Amino acid sequence: MPETRAVRPIPPGATPAPAGHQPRPQRAKPDPTPMRIVFGMAGLASATALLTAMLPSVAPSQVAVVAAVDTTTAAAPEPSVLHVTRVVTLDPGQTAPPNAPVVVKPQPTPHVRVKVVTKQSGG
Repeated sequence: MPETRAVRPIPPGATPAPAGHQPRPQRAKPDPTPMRIVFGMAGLASATALLTAMLPSVAPSQVAVVAAVDTTTAAAPEPSVLHVTRVVTLDPGQTAPPNAPVVVKPQPTPHVRVKVVTKQSGG
């Protein structure tokens, strides 16, 4: 008795295989599991980084926690000091005030330009 097997229909526009030609065996596909694990770990790491970046903005500050716990001592507010740094450029002949820090402007390094003159042929 001849052996019968199921034959796939030929899709439209395809040419049938020659009579003695055997179909190619299906190639083994790579296992996607390791790549899925890598993508999962990368997603977890990025989510952790985002949450860590947002955490200080939503967590209560330590000063507020200490102030809420320690209400028995009333501390006087500390004076706020605003330091102002003024940068003044002195003209030639002027001197800095006494006890003023003086920063000397750095001199630019000299640039040497070399002009090479060549004779061109054919000219």
